[in-house]
This record gives sequence, C-alpha cells and structure tokens, in this order.
Amino acid sequence: MKANQSDYSRMKRKVFMQMLIMIVMAFIFVLILYSFLQGKIGEWVIGFITTISGSTRENAISIYTSVFRDYWYEFMFVAIIIVFLCLFRFSLNWFGKYFDRINKGVDALVCAESQDIVMPYEMKFMEEKLNSVRHTLAKQRAEMELAEQKRTDLIMYLAHDIRTPLTSVAGYLNLLDEHPDMPQKEREKYIHITLEKSNRLEKLVDEFFEITRLNQNAAALNKISLDLSCMLIQLADIFYPQLQERKQNIKLAIEGNIYILGDSAYLTWAFQNILKNAVTYGDNDTDIHIGASCEDETVTIVFTNTGDTISPGDQEHIFDKFYRSDVARQASTGGAGLGLAIAQSIIVQHGGNISVNSDNRITVFTVVLPGGISK
Repeated sequence: MKANQSDYSRMKRKVFMQMLIMIVMAFIFVLILYSFLQGKIGEWVIGFITTISGSTRENAISIYTSVFRDYWYEFMFVAIIIVFLCLFRFSLNWFGKYFDRINKGVDALVCAESQDIVMPYEMKFMEEKLNSVRHTLAKQRAEMELAEQKRTDLIMYLAHDIRTPLTSVAGYLNLLDEHPDMPQKEREKYIHITLEKSNRLEKLVDEFFEITRLNQNAAALNKISLDLSCMLIQLADIFYPQLQERKQNIKLAIEGNIYILGDSAYLTWAFQNILKNAVTYGDNDTDIHIGASCEDETVTIVFTNTGDTISPGDQEHIFDKFYRSDVARQASTGGAGLGLAIAQSIIVQHGGNISVNSDNRITVFTVVLPGGISK
C-alpha cells in the first residue's frame, strides 16, 4: 500500500500545486481588477439602478449600499470562484494531456512497439507499469512463437517418421504378396520386420492423439478418493510386456495403504508417462524403483531408474512442451516431447509438483501431492 502511495505522490503533488496556483491566480486577478475599477463599479451599479427603476440617485445609492456594499466580501468570493472555474476550464487541456499519453501508451501495447513507453515525470509510475506490461506481453509473444515453431517442427518430424515405417510396411507386404512361394525363414524375417514397423507406426499415431488431448481445454478434474498403493501396483502390471522385453523389473516400496483425493484417469496418465520415460531410457536388465510415502498429509512418489545421465541443460527443460533431448531424438526411442509436460500439467492441476534429478547414471523423478492419508 505504501508503495502505491509513493507511486502516485508525484502526480498528486502536481495536481495539488496546479489547483493552488489557479486559486491564487483567481484571487490576484479579482484584486487587480477591483483596484483598477475601484470607484467606477459603484457608479456603474448606481447608474444602472437609476436607469432601470427610474428612482432618484439617493434611492439608488441606498439600494446599492444595502444590496451590494454590505455584502461586498460575498461578491468578491463569488467573483474569485467564477474566475477559478474559468481557469479550471482552460486547465482541463492540461489534464487531458495525461489521458492522451496514457492512450498512446495503450496503443503502443496493442501495436507491440519495440521502444519503451515514455511518460511525463509525474506519471513515472504509469510509465513503469505500462513498460512492465509491454515486456510481459513481448515475452509471452516470444514464447508463443517458440511453442508454435516447436509444434511445427514436431508435426514435420512425426509426418516424416510416420511415412518411413508406413513405406517399409507397404514394401514388405508387397514382397510377401508377390512371392507366395518365399522360403519360410525369409517370410518369417519379413513378417517380423513388418510387425516392428507397425508397432513404431502405432506409437507415432499415439503421439498425435496426445497432441490432440494436450491442445484441448483441460476438463474439470473429477476428484475421488483413490487407493494410490493399488494404482501403482496396477501401473507396474500394465508395463509388464515392455519390462520383459528389456529384462527390467519394477521394485515397489509403498509405506502402508496410501489414499489421495484426485482424478483417477488423469493421475494414471501422468504416472504412466513418467514410468514410460523410466522404462524407455533405463538400461536393460536393471531395476526401476517406485517408492511412495505419506507424511503430514503430503504424498511423495519417487520413480528411480538407471541409465544415461540427463545433462543439467536438459533437466532445466525436460518438462517443457515438445522438448526432446539429443538422446530422445533417436528414432527407436524418441517421442514427441509431450509425455513429461503432460505429467507436470496434471500434477500441477492437482496442487502438486514434479522435479527431476539425474547424476551418476541414476535418474529420479519426484512427485509431491497434497492431501494424502496413510492407513
């Protein structure tokens, strides 16, 4: 509050001084006018009364004395007010320049001008606020342009990668169709390759669905009481085929039965994306640890895997939409760069937060959610 008062102090002082000057000028003007017309005003008024009423000069002087001279100070006060109002009317042009400058400042915001907005000294507070808004809008525009560029690059990447396996699938199927007498061993080889390419194609199509879901307005969360312990156990079962293929194991360490208020579908989606990242970038024949604990109605879920260390630079942007590290750009493992961004968005909507720490080939994703109960 004090800061706001300080912001407006220069403006208030300027307006106060302007009003005070106008009052003094009105007072001085009336006094000067009176000094020049002293003696003449009375004669004019008496003459006017004599002409209008047709009375004698003595009667006119009597009327002038009882009506005007006895209330001379009141008339002087009214005259000062009238002069002040006249000066104030002309000073409105002076006040109007402030509104003009504010209007020009708003136009500069709308037109996204690159130069700083300049205001008079007494409106420095408005200049700072408008420039702060201008910088914020410029930053938001830059971020939107960057996001749009990333989205465009992503679509080009996905379109290219979809065409590649699709071409391979079509090619191998044509070979199988054109050579029905192909040796069994060679046929099995082509079928296996076709299946791999089809799986890759399915994965890329899923990426497109994730983009669609991410771009839609987030629906209101349907929060219910969830058995987090059961959810994590089921999550481990969902990834069983991928774990078997990579000879990985999930080790669960859940402290008791933990319940939390949340949206089952969205939280499952978030945890799947985190675990999918751990499986994809974890080393073969290693364990993935999932731990969960509840303390002071705060739930902490930890996903730990062994694999290539995530560089500090990648850790800073790993939750950014469409961000893909150099390792993630490999065709065999690279995704759209949406999984962890989606997970973070869901966790934040639940009032929690997610962080990552990677060092010495150990990567840990930590999720903290409020409102947990341990039974």
